[in-house]
Amino acid sequence: MRVVERGRGGAGKGSRRAAVGACGPPAAAPRPAAVRPPAPVRCLAVALVVVSLSLAGCAAATRPVDPPHPAATGSGPPAAISGIDLVFLNTMTAHQERTLAILRVAPERIRQPALRTLVAAVEVTEADEVARAREWIRAADPDAGHRHKHPGPTGVADPVARLRGTSGPGYDAALVAVLASQQRQAAELARAHLALAVSPVVRDLARRIDASRTAQLRLLAGLPVARPTP
Repeated sequence: MRVVERGRGGAGKGSRRAAVGACGPPAAAPRPAAVRPPAPVRCLAVALVVVSLSLAGCAAATRPVDPPHPAATGSGPPAAISGIDLVFLNTMTAHQERTLAILRVAPERIRQPALRTLVAAVEVTEADEVARAREWIRAADPDAGHRHKHPGPTGVADPVARLRGTSGPGYDAALVAVLASQQRQAAELARAHLALAVSPVVRDLARRIDASRTAQLRLLAGLPVARPTP
């Protein structure tokens, strides 16, 4: 009887060892390859870093300007904005104004209701962000409107011209492609500024832009642009 018990015990141990071997830790999944951001985004991020270094030498001589009438609710201009935060605001608002121009080319040509709704929401969001950022810029730098000029990117096709020349069922697909590229660049630019921001309010704006544009990209990716509605 003891021999039988030892045999069973040995078999049990062998079974447990086999089970452990079969259920051991799975092989590590391969890490996804790193995706480089689009060239325009890398250029914008590099430009922010370069300008921040050039402004560092002038920081001691430049006093941040307090807004004349801060809002009691906390939604008005922040207490002080200068340096790299001003560069970011000017760069981002120029980018957003370009996005608004894209959205306003021919909204009546949009066929898919879901795309039409998304475009309307994006327009309201970005128009509000631009208005608020411009208010902050004017409070910190009254001459900003005369000095800061941000022309559109050179060496690339004009997305506004592309949309103006597109009609019919192809307009939805063209708009989704152009808007996705635009919002991806905005998200990358905002994300790059998070490590450079000085003003907590500007950092919060960059964080919200990153989150909202990333969410918009997911919605754009889910649209059935290959099946336009009649």
